[in-house]
Amino acid sequence: MSAIIELENVSKQFPGVTALDKVSFSIDSGEIHAIVGENGAGKSTLINILGGQYHATSGKIKFKGKEVYIKNQAASLAMGIGIVYQELKLCSNLTATENIFLGQERDQNGKQIPWSKLDMCAKGLIEKLGGKFSTSAKLQNLSLAEQQLVEIARALSRNAEVIIMDEPTSSLTIKESESLFEILQLLKTQGKTIIYISHRMEEVFALSNRISVLRDGKYLGTYAKDEIKPNQVISLIAGKEMAHDLEQRNIKNRSPEEKPILEIRAYSRQGIFNNLNLSLYPGEILGIYGLQGSGRTELLEAMFGLAQPTSGEMLYKGKSIQNKSTREAIRRGFAMVTENRLKDGFFSKMSILGNVCSVCSICKTDKSGLWLNIKRMTGYTDTVMKKLSVHASSQEQLISQLSGGNQQKVILGKWLTSKPAVLFVDEPTRGVDVGAKTEIFSILRKLSADGLPILLVSSELSEIIAQSNRILVMKEGAFVAEFNAKEVTKEKIIQAAI
Repeated sequence: MSAIIELENVSKQFPGVTALDKVSFSIDSGEIHAIVGENGAGKSTLINILGGQYHATSGKIKFKGKEVYIKNQAASLAMGIGIVYQELKLCSNLTATENIFLGQERDQNGKQIPWSKLDMCAKGLIEKLGGKFSTSAKLQNLSLAEQQLVEIARALSRNAEVIIMDEPTSSLTIKESESLFEILQLLKTQGKTIIYISHRMEEVFALSNRISVLRDGKYLGTYAKDEIKPNQVISLIAGKEMAHDLEQRNIKNRSPEEKPILEIRAYSRQGIFNNLNLSLYPGEILGIYGLQGSGRTELLEAMFGLAQPTSGEMLYKGKSIQNKSTREAIRRGFAMVTENRLKDGFFSKMSILGNVCSVCSICKTDKSGLWLNIKRMTGYTDTVMKKLSVHASSQEQLISQLSGGNQQKVILGKWLTSKPAVLFVDEPTRGVDVGAKTEIFSILRKLSADGLPILLVSSELSEIIAQSNRILVMKEGAFVAEFNAKEVTKEKIIQAAI
């Protein structure tokens, strides 16, 4: 087979981060080519470069033997590359036909194409892919698997020769996944090239012709699926255990008499997670690892009152409780550093002082909370900035003007002013540099040493291993494995997660 895409020393750098480091490999025409790697390996960055969302910092990309510069998404589509993202980029209030031909309503001469013709073409594409739904149905009324078919049909309507699938089965049922696999095999027989991104080894080996492995932005090799075993791929993804990893581990011995401060029993949220049991002890950092869509964030949200469980029980200091709202959770001493700090972690138009004191009841002069004590507020903010090494010009600087690491430290400081009894942290080092990561985890370890129980969710394997006393692995809404800091390895976690 001849190569349809060739990457030559492709690198991509973001401020403080090298996402791709001189990656070189090729993808053959008409093959299903899997790209695997743990979270943060560079897979998404690579497909965003091919899709025109990012530009490579250096290196060459060849398409059908010719060097190309993919200026933007339109250029990628015109070249013949279509991407079906994990989070589908469709308009829920439009019909299937409208989504498929959005932006293609006119011919080359600018003349409006009759709607009946577009709808007929849409029906043909959907039928070709095995779809059974009406093209006049609005996206919001279709299942996720049907919406995925619309996205694939949209790519085919633009004559895509390469279709990139990004974690396509993360939210599909087994039956829907099997239908998707049949469609991908059908597209392959029609000469289409499929780039398949997945954490699930059984899918990778069932579908792909070849497998390329990335780790920490570096290319580790491409293997025919008959030349390598799943366990070998997992070992490549995880990398070798290093001596300093063992030295940095947060090993803690717990007394058999010690009682948990927080428990959940048979905790469920319909369609998200089911029958979860968990115990969190004083001064413990309990890590939760899982792939996207496993239910990690949704579990924390339910425990913190952002959503409600459908069944099960939560116990705090031995007493059954239910956080019906975040206000109720905060009153009980719960605190949560959320996954998406830009969306719901801070008030972007407020200063550092305003954010630090936004949940601090002690800064109020009376129980009604109507009056603020500015002296206390400035004192607390000064303490937080010094204790957490927040680098800023003053307390009055807008939080939106700070680096990601300093923003995260302000958010953490905000919750510390409420003197929490339990702390949830979801992806605490996402988008921050190495120095800030070290500082943030140093803070968490000190809080743990002072007796604060911490529930930690992270997609970074090295972080979850080094910082957690115990680790729960979550897959498809269930806890599937538990490890302590002494015994855990990257291979064991990945094996359980995928």
